[in-house]
Amino acid sequence: MAPVPSHDDERLQRFYDTETKYHPAPVPTPLDRSRAIGFVSSKTNRGESPEKLRKLMRLAVFYDLRESAGAFSGMLTGGENQPEDVYRSALALIALAWIGDQGQQAQAQGYYHGLQDRADIDRQRDLMLEVVEGFGPREGTGYHRQWVQTSIAGLAERGRQAKAGHNVAGAKLAQEKTNALTEYLNLQLPRVDRAFSLRQRIEAVDPPTQVKPLITLSLANTPEATPALSYWASMRLLRLGPNAAGPIAAEFSSQATALARPGQELFRARALRATEFFGQALSEPDYDWLAGQPDTLTDPLVLRPDL
Repeated sequence: MAPVPSHDDERLQRFYDTETKYHPAPVPTPLDRSRAIGFVSSKTNRGESPEKLRKLMRLAVFYDLRESAGAFSGMLTGGENQPEDVYRSALALIALAWIGDQGQQAQAQGYYHGLQDRADIDRQRDLMLEVVEGFGPREGTGYHRQWVQTSIAGLAERGRQAKAGHNVAGAKLAQEKTNALTEYLNLQLPRVDRAFSLRQRIEAVDPPTQVKPLITLSLANTPEATPALSYWASMRLLRLGPNAAGPIAAEFSSQATALARPGQELFRARALRATEFFGQALSEPDYDWLAGQPDTLTDPLVLRPDL
């Protein structure tokens, strides 16, 4: 007998079809996990556009769809010939960094090293860094840093050759690329290193003790909270297990109370929506206040049953 269509199937299809260039596309919440598994597993392949594949990756990470890891592993064929091929493989690696078993993650990490060597450093270094951030401290920034440093050395040689040949335009282009990569090396990578250090400190303590710092990062109401770190914290909270939902909701509620002051409306709204997401009902005044706050559809820990 064929499975009975579900309202969740329609929601998944709308999410999948939304043009993210023009509209935000938050992961549907709540969602029947079995429907999500079937949807992601059936659509994850190298024929997908990078935009749609990113949505499938986000679904798999959000709902920890380990059952779909095989579909993402199957995409790693080693045949990346075009920039979009590299993009697809990178998204598969990010998914596996979150949902793969030990063997799949080890395979994905090794594959990442080869993929980075095939990537265009000018156009895809941020994409490769996104993969690094998916793997986190167990990968670190070392291999990525070496890739950048090797490219800088190559550009220096190109610049010398261009000057020797009186190629002014070529020398200028090599210097501009060197400047961009040097800035990336000196500013962006240290930020990621600091984020990894913070992640290690949080993961080193027992799960109940992780709740408060993860929530602070999730709300992005601290100078340390980069978008990538805020996302990581939100996904970590989802993985602390059902027994943690009550304490997580209580801590979000507590932080929402502390944020009830001028200038903190955005963070208070995030905290209240996350309080509801983790199962705690809001007081009537908080509910009424939250109803008047705009939802940008970018925060992940929000119940959106109508989307």
